[in-house]
Amino acid sequence: MPTVDKLSVLFFSTLLCACSSSEWVVTTWGEEFIEDGIAVADFEDGCSATYDRFEVQFASATLLEVDETVVGDAPVSRVDLVEAGPQQLGTVEVRPGDYQRVYYEIGPDTDDAVRTAGTVTCGGDTVTFDWSFSAATRYRCLPLDISAAAGDQVTTELTVHGDHLFFDSLDEDGGLLRGQAIVDADANEDGSVTLVELEAVRITDLGYPVGTVVGIDHFADFVGHLVQSVGHVNGEGHCFVDDA
Repeated sequence: MPTVDKLSVLFFSTLLCACSSSEWVVTTWGEEFIEDGIAVADFEDGCSATYDRFEVQFASATLLEVDETVVGDAPVSRVDLVEAGPQQLGTVEVRPGDYQRVYYEIGPDTDDAVRTAGTVTCGGDTVTFDWSFSAATRYRCLPLDISAAAGDQVTTELTVHGDHLFFDSLDEDGGLLRGQAIVDADANEDGSVTLVELEAVRITDLGYPVGTVVGIDHFADFVGHLVQSVGHVNGEGHCFVDDA
């Protein structure tokens, strides 16, 4: 049996070990636009929108050193951002330090990596939508200011901007929110706009700028590309989409 001195050493070693690491907590939030809807005042053309569903399949969330050394990979999952948030995705123990890089992925490349459903109202016209996208996307979020002190818990929020699906431009500076083109795409006038109906609308007919993006011929292509822009960090923190 260990002596008292050895027990003391074991006890204090345990305390030291427990306090020599930090806990990195990863959450996600769709903010009020996804939880509560997008008001008329936010749209350029007097429309409004609400989400009944905004499911995102997160594939990974990684904290890294500046030299790309991985500090920790937090477990992630599929969430519906319509539910009140922020929602916790996962936690992982990391060594204490100051970090500037978080990378995360939406995917994998399945048909419903992102699934959205809701309504768009313009004047007296309301249509529903239920759209699924493959949207496999890797986001590089930097520079950040993440100070993980020993024994502390530090949180990073993977923020999803649901208003981006209504942008009228693919230019780097973003665009204005518009909904009328979606309502007008209801070719069979059944009150539901499908991706097939968006596919029938040529983007040149809408006059929506595509910037330097290639291969955007139809409205469905346009909205599909907008889905890849929804990823941010800690609210308005910018993330670069990794095209590699």
